[in-house]
This record gives sequence, structure tokens and C-alpha cells, in this order.
Amino acid sequence: MNHIWSPLRQDTLFHASSFLLEQPSVLLPEHSNSRHDTLNAWAPLALPALRFPPREQPLPPLAEKHATQDKTARIERTLEALRKSPGFQLIANSALLLEACQLDMDFPPTRKHYVHQQLVMLLKQKTGKTLDPDTLRITFSTQTLPALNDEGHERYSIDMSLTNVALAVFDPEQFVALYRSEIIDTPLSEEAPSLSARQVLKWLSETPLDRDYSMALEAFRTRHTVTCRTLSRLGFLDGLAHRFFHGHISRDGYFLTLDALGLSDFPADVATLEQSGRGEKSEVRILSLNGETVPGIFQVRSKTTSHCFIHILSAKGNVIEYISDDPDQMTNRLLAALNASRLYGYALHALDQDAGIVASAPLLAEDVFTELTQASFAETQLNSKNIDLLKTVSRSLKLAGAVDLWQTNPALLEHIPSASRMAAQIMATYLLEHHGLTLNPDHVFIAYLPGNSISPLGGARNPATHVHTPDEKPISLSEALVINYRVDAPQGYIDHDGITEVFLDTTGQGVRAQGQSLAIKPQALEDYIKAFDFLSWMTTRIQEFWGQQKEAIEQALKSAFIHQALISLKRHSLKRSGFDQVVEALAPSAPNHWLVLGFFVQGSLIDGMEHQYTGLLILEQPGKPKVLYQPEYPEAFIEFSDDDALERYLNLKTAQPDWREAVMRYVPVRHHQRLDYLFKLWGGVQAPGPPVSILRPWTDALYNPDTRKALHHSLCEKKLEGSPFDYLHQLMKQNSLADAQEQIVTCEQVSLVYWTDRLHHLQRLLVPMSLLLTPAFLTSLAADVGLTALSIASANLPGSRYAEKNQALQATLSLGLLQLGPQTPRLLRTLTKIVKPAGHTAGASLVLSGGSRGSSHLGARPLKPRHTRLEKFFHTDALLKRWTITSIVSPGLLPVHAWKLGRRFLLWTSDRGQARTLVVSTHGYYTPWTATVKIPNGTEIRTYAPHGYELVDPKLHRIVNKNARPFAISNTKENILMYPVAAHEPLLMTDKIIAGTSLPGRLKNYSLSKFQTTSYETYDDIARVVGNSNASPLKGWLPPTPMDVLTVRNRFGKTPPSLSDLFNSLSTQGIHYDRVLLVHCRCAAISALLRRTPVYHPPAT
Repeated sequence: MNHIWSPLRQDTLFHASSFLLEQPSVLLPEHSNSRHDTLNAWAPLALPALRFPPREQPLPPLAEKHATQDKTARIERTLEALRKSPGFQLIANSALLLEACQLDMDFPPTRKHYVHQQLVMLLKQKTGKTLDPDTLRITFSTQTLPALNDEGHERYSIDMSLTNVALAVFDPEQFVALYRSEIIDTPLSEEAPSLSARQVLKWLSETPLDRDYSMALEAFRTRHTVTCRTLSRLGFLDGLAHRFFHGHISRDGYFLTLDALGLSDFPADVATLEQSGRGEKSEVRILSLNGETVPGIFQVRSKTTSHCFIHILSAKGNVIEYISDDPDQMTNRLLAALNASRLYGYALHALDQDAGIVASAPLLAEDVFTELTQASFAETQLNSKNIDLLKTVSRSLKLAGAVDLWQTNPALLEHIPSASRMAAQIMATYLLEHHGLTLNPDHVFIAYLPGNSISPLGGARNPATHVHTPDEKPISLSEALVINYRVDAPQGYIDHDGITEVFLDTTGQGVRAQGQSLAIKPQALEDYIKAFDFLSWMTTRIQEFWGQQKEAIEQALKSAFIHQALISLKRHSLKRSGFDQVVEALAPSAPNHWLVLGFFVQGSLIDGMEHQYTGLLILEQPGKPKVLYQPEYPEAFIEFSDDDALERYLNLKTAQPDWREAVMRYVPVRHHQRLDYLFKLWGGVQAPGPPVSILRPWTDALYNPDTRKALHHSLCEKKLEGSPFDYLHQLMKQNSLADAQEQIVTCEQVSLVYWTDRLHHLQRLLVPMSLLLTPAFLTSLAADVGLTALSIASANLPGSRYAEKNQALQATLSLGLLQLGPQTPRLLRTLTKIVKPAGHTAGASLVLSGGSRGSSHLGARPLKPRHTRLEKFFHTDALLKRWTITSIVSPGLLPVHAWKLGRRFLLWTSDRGQARTLVVSTHGYYTPWTATVKIPNGTEIRTYAPHGYELVDPKLHRIVNKNARPFAISNTKENILMYPVAAHEPLLMTDKIIAGTSLPGRLKNYSLSKFQTTSYETYDDIARVVGNSNASPLKGWLPPTPMDVLTVRNRFGKTPPSLSDLFNSLSTQGIHYDRVLLVHCRCAAISALLRRTPVYHPPAT
């Protein structure tokens, strides 16, 4: 059984045996009523695999069994030798095989057999009875012209069968003599007493047997001259190669003969075999009697060395070789060779009897096999009794008879790229190169193993809002690459001793208990899979394979087509007229009459209904029956008289699972389920499903138009522009690409699925609150917009993405019609409140001295304009705009400059220069989709609150004077708490609590907004703090460390910056700080809006 199906493979229907193959004698002429054909068309196909029919008779004796086995072995050895012949490959997988079968079927019977058939029909027509003309006797007598027998005695009467009397029609003199003789007019048969000899003789004189037989020979010659020439040429070249291999002809003689045929080497294909030409090194002579060419013999002579080689078609033994320039000697040599072969004795006998016959060896300018074929047909017309027309093509017919129609297994099947096979190769290379392991990736699994106990995060007052349990199903490394595996971890609780492990299970079942743990880090495996773009790699391999193997694949498809045509002919599903159409369609110069059958399949609502074309091909010619070709189906060829017959056949076959399976092999995977359902509707084996709307059943025609097409038996057709094998090659290539895009998961798809799940979860949390709280309503609306954007991005991923496109359309319509439409009044009211002037709400604002840095309280009063100029920033080459704060300038303080760091930040420094410490005074928060940012090299990050907490403002001057203690320090290597863990109970200190992420050297990429107002931490206050930190030591006090301050600028219509924007802005201008103090909240934005965030008070030093 073939576990991996391929359209290039034909499954063996039964065991290979000589009794199940074509025998060489099958294609040789044999006109008996019970013509032998060893290829049974019905019994093997009716039996299941590996099951034999029960014996109805006991086994034969042992001796007879051994005799049968010996005969079978001899026949198989003969067939094996024929299949190893050089010429076998030229006929086995080409249209020449079908043409040879046509020649065999059309070969005219012998004269005697033809006359016998005609007499049987004539007697049946005249008497109404089936009589044997060989048993009917007529006696002729004469008194004046006796005949002499072999012993010299005179004979005055002769008794002849009716068949021999009819054969005399082909010799007019003999028939006239018989007709004028005395006939004993007696009844010829007891079954027909009224049938007299003279009456039958009269009927024979009126029947044109000789003319009809000559017309049959002429029709055969007209139709099969080219085929006879090609088969004669093939048989000769195959015999020539055998002689050269066995040393029966010299190397020079072998290549000189090829040169005479216009070849430089043994032909590699039928097109080269069929061409005609002549080389420049040789000349060809034929044997001629009175100007008539003798068929079956010719001579090749070298123009340079005068070496001559005489070839006799179908002869065995050494090739006659001699040296001569004399034409007379060449003629004598040709006559002697012909006499020695004993194949054409009639010519030499005529030469001995008639001295007027002149023999010659003229030069031949045309193609030698064209001349010999024409000569053979001419001799057949003149003397059809003695000439064997198939003698010159017998070798080719033996090769055709050795073709195995059931065994087709090209080696390229093992190289067809599939996602699972290619993934196994890639992961095997990964195990070898990165871990030195030579293992089967399908036996190496990765799975999450739960721990012994769990600890929920949060509490009764502040429970975890998102809980996720990892999937414990083991996944092989091959499958992990296909699905773009990510290491899963529990969320919402702590799983003690829970780990993700890579282990080996040689059984391939993925059972951890019987597996062996491997020293492979799951995160390293994830990083490799994430960095490897498997879909792009797979797409390149598929295109390379189908491009490089195009010729081999089309040849394999053509071979299967040819073999299935012969099988269908023998099974009588394809008649002779249809078989002739198929053979004509394979000719290179034949007009294209192929049509492709397709079915209507509903795609997405955006794409509409598609035309899914399959491997079903129809050969349609005007005035002739239609021929349906079904690749990989036992009844590959079916002949139909009209469209109604085709429709009835499809109605019958769509109900059969094996037919549906054969058709699905040429359909992409994305349409398998739907097309199988449509086929069942077509065949009537399944009722259509209920309509989408019970109240409005007419809408089902809009949602499922393909169902209506299937119920009405509607087909779609298109005309092929090229060959059917090129079409099947392109179809399988497109299906391979489409299947790879459907099966392989990309990084983009993983990310979109993750964020879609998070937004759905967020939406579920906000739905109850959005009815009452305006911020929750706006956030829910933003989540809907995000889900719509994610749906649109998912619909644009590689592949058909029917479900994603439907989801994108549904989300867009839902957002536009169901969300924004009804909520427009409320949305307008909310926006009106937001854009009201600050003067109307100033009275309601309350600014606390210990206010939180998690929510913004910004005044709307604009600051007075300042005069800026472009200056170089201290030791760097960066040119930045700056202004100087003059309101605080006094004899004891240095001037303070405010530098515009891009359009988002202000950097406050003293006139003395840049400090080594930077204080970031802003609001801060994060969202569920916030990523992480890499900590700059050489920079120490100090935070003043745990991750997830709201920070009570520790005051800027206390930060600069180091009167407020930082919570933790983070750098590229580690995260460090600034005071003992016991002081932070009941917090469980982890890297995520300290840095917002468990990834080393990274920090949560918090969003930043402006913290300063016109009345709280004003620009003058910042300038005063910066000035004091850089005060002169002569005034009597000096802070431990001079510090600069960074704030966020308000810009209408701009999204808030993040930490990554801050680090990038500093790096772009070449500004570096050894320490960065992040004085902002680190809470979740949604939790802050709902006032559910815990509050953190930084302790004093």
C-alpha cells in the first residue's frame, strides 16, 4: 500500500508475474477467433489487495506445477531481457506504443483468412446458415486440357474446397479455366440442399474479393506507413546496439551506421528516432532488381575508408564487413548476403529462373527506412501471399509487448517536497549542527510538564484578570517547525516545578514516561524556529523542484496516460474510435481539442464563488464522441456520445467514494471538505444542509451559491492552451504551493493570533463596565477597532484565508453598523466633554501635593513664547534648539538650558555641561500589547516602584538630593533590589516585578506622557532643581551628584512616546548617561482608569 499518494504513481493492482503482462506474441499477427491476451481487464480489479480467489479445483500434479513454473520463469527472463534493451525506453513511455497497438489491430489478415471470412458472410447472407467453406467441396473436370501431377500422370478432374476456389479469384487465368470446366452440380451441404456448386461459382465471379482485399492493404499502407517506418527504424537500432554490445559489429561500423541514419549516438527520445537525415561520412546503397527495391537489406559504406557493412533487417549474427569501391562487387555481395540469410529466397529464385532480371546496387539519396518501407508495401500489393509485412517491425512489436502497464514508480516521487518531510530534514540538520545528535526529529518531542503545586496570583480584592494554562500535548520537532512553535508558560498563577522539556521517544508516540530527556533548551529551540522562515524556504524548494523536474514529471504523466489508454481499451470502456482520438491528440502537430472540467466552489464572502478546475480532461472533436480522461482512476478513459451521457456518468460517479478520492488528488487541500460535500449533493447520497435563515430560506442562494450549482449539476469548462501534461504539471505545482501556505504557520500569524486573543479577553472584561463608564466605553471601542485591524491583517496572510476574510468582513461591518452607529450620540457627547476649554473645568480640578504619576492633570493655559536658537550640545556634534531659563538666574546659580530633543522631549542641563545622571520626570503606564525594550549598554536604570504599581510622587528635589530610595537597579546583566526582600512583603520578587519582563537585559517599554503643569513642577521648578544640583561648591554645599532632567513635550495629535523612543533619541544625538532614574508610574493603563492599581510610596533614605 502506498502511504504517500502521488499522481505520478500507479499502484500495483496485483503481483508482478509473466501471466499478468503483455507477451511478445500478443502484438504479432494472429487472426484466430480466440486471440490470446494475457492482460485480464476485469478479474484483478475486482479483487481486494493481497487476496486471491478461492480455488475451485484441486492443485495440479507436482510435475505439471514445476513445468508451469519453468515456463513462467523462462517468459519472465525473456521479458526482463527485453526491458533492458536500449530501444525499450523509447517505446515504453511514448505514443509510439499506442501507434504500434493501432498497427497491430489494423493489420490486414492473410489472403486465405480474408477469403474465408468473406465466404462465411456470403453464405450466411444467401442461405441464412453458418457454413464452413473449408468443408464445402466442388469437383471440376475436363476432357481436353488435363493437368499433370508431380508424378507425370494426367488428371482430368480435381476436387477443391470452396475456400481454394475463391482464392483462385486472385489469379484470373486459373479462375477462368475453372469456370469453363465441367462442374458436377451437386448440393454442397446437407444443411442447404438448394445450394449448388454452379450457383456458388457464379456468386464468386460477381464478388470483387481481389479488389476489396487490395483496398484493405492500401488503406493499411496509407494509415500506417509512418508508423511502420518508425518501428522498423527502432527495431533495427535496437538490434544494432545489441550487436555492438556483443561484438558482432565493430565500433567504426556501429557509428558509421548511425551516421548513415543521421544520428551521432543512440536516440534518446522518439522525436530523434522519427527524424530523417544523412551524415557526411557515409553513403547508403540498396539492392534493386529491374529497378525495384528489394525490401529488408541495405549497405552502408564509409566515404573515407571504403569499409562496407551490409545490414539485413531482422537477421541475426555478425554484420558482413568488407572493403570495396566497385559497384558490381557490392551488388554481388548484397545478393550473396541475401541468399545466405534465407529470408528473401523468392528474389534469388526469380533471378535464377529469369536471366532477364538485372540486379544493381544504386546509391540512395533519401532516407533508407522510408525507401525500404515503401518497397515492402509495394511487394505486398504484388505478392501478398509470400511477403511478411511485419518481419521488419517484429523486434519493435516484441519490445511493445514487454511493456508492463501496471508498474510505474518513478524515482522522483521520493523528492517531491512536502511540509512534513522538509521540516523533518531541517530539524534533523538542526539537531546535528547545534547539538551533535543524529536523531529522527519525528521521535524528538517538546512538551510542557506541570509541577506539583500552583500558587494563584492576586487576591480576592485584586484577582488576576487573565489566566492561561499551557497545553501539555507533546509536539514533535517536525510539527513544531510547521506550526511555528512557541514556548508556553502559565499566566495568572505560578506553577511550581513546571517546566518545558525536550525528550526522545523512539516509539514516535510522544509518551514522556518511556522517553529520555535531552539537553536542549526550549527557548533555544523557539529562537531557531522563530528565526527560520520556513514558508519562504518551502516556497523556494517547491518552485525549484517543479521547475527543474518539469520534463521528468510531464514524461511520467504522459507514461501513465498512455498505459491507462491501453488498459481502458482492453476493458472496453474506451472504444476503438475513442482510442484513435486519444492517439491523434498525442501527436506534436495535432490541434488542441482538450477541455478542463471544473466545479463551482464557494470561497470567502469577499472572493465569491470560484471555479475549481480538476484533473478531469475532455477530448472533444467536432462530429466525434467525447472522451473523458480521469487520472488515477481505474476507468481512466470513458467515451460519451453526448453531454447527457456525461451528466448521467457524473451523477453515478459522484456518489462513489473512490471516484471522489481520485478527483481530490488534483484539488488543493483547502477545497477538499467543501468539494466532497458538493459531490455528495451532486450524487444524491446526502441531503443539503438547512438554510442559513429559516425565516428567509431564499438567502441561502446568496450564502451558498455553490450548493445550488451542485444540485443543478452545473459544470464549468475551459479550453487548454498547451498540452494536458503541462496543465497537470502546473496544477500540481499550484496545489503544492497552496497546501504549503495552508499548512505552514508564519511568525506574523502567531503574533496576530496572540494579540487577537488578548484583545478578545480585554473586550470581555470591558463589556460590563462600558455601559456605565465612559473610559471603559472608549477603551472597548478601541479594542473593537484593534480586532478589526487584526482581522484584516490576518486576511492578508499567505494562502486562501477564507475564514479570516469572512471574519474581517464581519468585524468591519459589526464595527461600522453595530458599534459606531448606535453609539454615535454617546461618542459625540464624550468627545465634546474632552475638547471643552480648560476654563470651564478648572474649578473641578484638584492637584494634590502627593499626587500620583499615573494619570495626567494638564492645564490648557499656554506658556509664554520663548526665544530659541540652534546650538551645539556640549561635547557632541549634535545641533539642538535650546532656550535659557532666566527667571531663576541669580549670582549664586548657573544658567539652565532647556534643549529640544526632537519633537517629544525636553532635556534640562546647566550651563556647566552634561551631567552623568539623568532624571526622567513623566507619567508612565503600559498596555496589554506593550513590548519590551533593550537597556542601553553601559547604562544603569533605576526605578522607584515595582512593575504594576502606581508611584506616589517622591518630589523631584528629593530625587536629585537622593532623599528618596530607588526600588531596584537594572542593567544589561542583572536586576538588583535596593533594599532587603523582607521589606517588600507580600510581594514575590521576580525579574518581572523588577523589570516588567523576565527577559534578561530588557525592560518593559512603558509609554510616557507629560507630568508637569503650570502650577505643579513647573519649568521654573525644574530649572531651579537643575541649577541647585550644579551649584558652585564655594557657596558652602554641593549635592553628591549633578543631575540633568528630561521631560515630555505636549504635541497635539501625536501618540505618546515610549522608553524606546527616549533611548533612541539620546543615541541618535550621541548623548549617553551612566544612570537613568525613571520617576514614573509602572501600572497598567486600564487598571489605573478603573482605580484598581496598588499604590507604592518610595521610602526615604
